[in-house]
Amino acid sequence: MSVQVKSFITHKRGETDNDIQDSIDYDLARGRFALSDGVTNSFLPDVLSKMLTQAFVNDEDNASFPPDYLPQRFKEQRDQYMDALDEDARMLQEMVEEEFHIAAATFVGLTLKDNVFSWQVLGDSCLFILPEDGHLRCFCSMPVNISPEWKLKVDFGNRPRQIHSDGVVVGEWTNGKRTILKGWVVLASDALSDWLIKQHNLGNNPIDTLWNLNDNSDFENYVEQEYQTQRLKSDDESVIIIKIDEEAGSSANSESPVVSEPTNSSEPTESSKLPDSSNYDSVYFDYYDDFDYFDYSDYAI
Repeated sequence: MSVQVKSFITHKRGETDNDIQDSIDYDLARGRFALSDGVTNSFLPDVLSKMLTQAFVNDEDNASFPPDYLPQRFKEQRDQYMDALDEDARMLQEMVEEEFHIAAATFVGLTLKDNVFSWQVLGDSCLFILPEDGHLRCFCSMPVNISPEWKLKVDFGNRPRQIHSDGVVVGEWTNGKRTILKGWVVLASDALSDWLIKQHNLGNNPIDTLWNLNDNSDFENYVEQEYQTQRLKSDDESVIIIKIDEEAGSSANSESPVVSEPTNSSEPTESSKLPDSSNYDSVYFDYYDDFDYFDYSDYAI
């Protein structure tokens, strides 16, 4: 099996790279991929999203997520950030903190081991699987419906499925695993997920379109084009695209040039915490499942 990866990230219209609240990170050699979307109406969401992706990708122990050290590490990052501000900026941030109290973020984590992809998703960021049969699957905490014609519909309403900087997980995880020998796996933030679903339902090939972009500059130009046509909502846009091919006589993974994200990062974290897959609200797929028609609307997730 050959695995290639591309990733892109950009800011809302009218903002800059320093304003990005999403975070993407991965280590292909270790088979770990993570995307987190910081919730705008919270305190320092960019710090939290970065901590979450780095913890998932870099921590040696993947026994639990989010990591137990998250509240203390966030407090340390918060103090460093506040200490670096001038008096006026610090006062403004203290007002934001007084209103929102905590940081919040959605999360998608993916692990690849022995050709098996395992995932955990919380919130309206999504994980997509597009195997050889051409039928797109979507996994997130929002209600997902698949018609008999394989048209996807996802309710991207304003619902509080998220991780908080105090370590609290609000909502239930969506977990699953599957062996994929050929096809695509995509992690995407909410606005880009919505766009991807709509484009796929129209019979277009949005994953191919993104894959064929050369670099982050191409991605930003394409995002601007989609904004102008109102096909894409103005938001931070982030995506990790994984291309899987079956190659006879080759088991090596390969990596295409990857776009690095903004440099406003936290320090790498030390441990992480996988969700409890036994939770009754989690929708869990065994990797032998053939992904027949499934209606999520009956699940209160």
